[in-house]
Amino acid sequence: MRYQSTRPKRQFLAGVRCPKCQIMDAVVQVNIVVPAPDEYIECTLCGHTEHRPDPDEISAKNHLEDQLTRDAMITGTSGTVKFKE
Repeated sequence: MRYQSTRPKRQFLAGVRCPKCQIMDAVVQVNIVVPAPDEYIECTLCGHTEHRPDPDEISAKNHLEDQLTRDAMITGTSGTVKFKE
């Protein structure tokens, strides 16, 4: 899993005056981000990455394949046809 810190990020703002003490160039902008979990695989040689498939898509694909198998049993046919390029 990719590591990303949840610690607030501070970015220096040049040319900005503090609204309270009026000191110039002493202000930072704070950006607090809580990252969403993001799991993927990554090749260390070529840099290719792939995310984990969505569970709903996998379930839908499996259901479709099951339906094709049931339809084949009804008609008495079976097998898979694959086309080569």
